[in-house]
Amino acid sequence: MTAPYAFISYSRRDHVFVERLVANLQQAGIRIWRDTERIQPGQQWQRAIEDALENAVALLYVSSQQSRGSDWMGQELLAFFRAGRLVIPVIVDDAGEEALPSELQQFQWVDFRQSYAAGLSKLLSVFPPSVKSGSAITTAKEQSKGYVFISYAEEDVDFVEQLRGFLSKGEYGYWDYAESDRNYHTQFVRELESVIADAVATLSVLSEAWKDSKWTVREYFFSEEVGTPVFLLRARKMGPSLATAGTPFIDFVSNVDSGFQKLDQELKRKGL
Repeated sequence: MTAPYAFISYSRRDHVFVERLVANLQQAGIRIWRDTERIQPGQQWQRAIEDALENAVALLYVSSQQSRGSDWMGQELLAFFRAGRLVIPVIVDDAGEEALPSELQQFQWVDFRQSYAAGLSKLLSVFPPSVKSGSAITTAKEQSKGYVFISYAEEDVDFVEQLRGFLSKGEYGYWDYAESDRNYHTQFVRELESVIADAVATLSVLSEAWKDSKWTVREYFFSEEVGTPVFLLRARKMGPSLATAGTPFIDFVSNVDSGFQKLDQELKRKGL
């Protein structure tokens, strides 16, 4: 998207409200950048988001019960404040008002709680002229089904390269912190929690190196705790592990192609 646009920052657990809102805004001629419409399958989700944020002229911040404590949304917001660009807060529910970041308390927000129609009308009046196309915009087909979080040890990067190819064909993006410095200071851990909670699934790549990593096991347990579906992928032979004892896994050791066929079946069975 080369023309000026507004970036919408939201929790993926609010996708039903956001899909409706984006469709209505585009019908009114507002150019909106939304992740699933703009990020290509197989693309690194984090990098695509950062690029889109850098080029947006406004940020639409959707505050709700689901967005409470989202560290990643907080970082998107901070990037905009540092650049002095326009932020438009949107309140979805009562928890959204309470969860509104302190930086936005002084702003007049757009309230959708009492009336969706009234909220939409108000929102349309506050967008800058630069993001208005003057005519209805055809809602784009979703390019990606969302992103999966890949949890793996660096020793298994060769398998993960194959996994990324599979995700591209399956129309998924991915979020992979192993590609970054993996400096798990406090702020980074909070961001990681938000990313896992909003992922459509966590793919845990099992191996002896996975067992030895203090982070991959934690990512697995946290995914289960927040309800993100977890798929265990045995990429290499490994001995018994208490962390996964009794939990079914998809085996890639005997036959890689068969493993990816099974993974595809299981993702579809989960409705993903």
